[in-house]
Amino acid sequence: MAEKIGKIKENVQDKRSGRLIFLSHCLLNQNACVRGLAGQPAVIRELVDLLLVNDIAMYQMPCPEVTHIGSMRWGQVKKQYGSPMFKRHCRKIAADMCDQIQTYRDNDHEVVGIVLRDGSPTCGLNSAAVEADEMQVWGGMVWHASPLQKFGKTSGVYSEELIAEIESRKGFEVSLFALPEVEEAGCFDESILKIKQAIENK
Repeated sequence: MAEKIGKIKENVQDKRSGRLIFLSHCLLNQNACVRGLAGQPAVIRELVDLLLVNDIAMYQMPCPEVTHIGSMRWGQVKKQYGSPMFKRHCRKIAADMCDQIQTYRDNDHEVVGIVLRDGSPTCGLNSAAVEADEMQVWGGMVWHASPLQKFGKTSGVYSEELIAEIESRKGFEVSLFALPEVEEAGCFDESILKIKQAIENK
């Protein structure tokens, strides 16, 4: 019997590293960004190169904005994405992602963490696009719009739902990281270093 089990184990061995990381959609697809925000032609190369060198597989999370509104959308701030409908949409994605993390862990994989996108009104972890003037009224026709925006020290709508989902699951922990999409949202080099240290278990 023991000999038979040994043969079965040999048959399912392959070249996988057993390590993966969950990424905000735009980190692997810059075409998903609001026009004017894509910082690189295709992917965030510094992150992808770091992961490939260390044999870390990449799980691309759905973009909450694209899957709700589409790719032909205007840039918005957190308040505009704060509707109950959009929060429910984000909550569903968050639950699905936590389920995926759990099933990988249940099958002996290491999930290094989740990388979000600082500056995003939805996927920001440490900062998100918010209104510069709290009294500003949002609405009207786009050709009359003169929105004022800044980057506040707050999480985006999706990130808030993701954190809430993680905290709701007993014993469920996962490291959260973020890469800024613009300089005003944080230091890219410091952020990539934190991910590198986590990968190397430093």
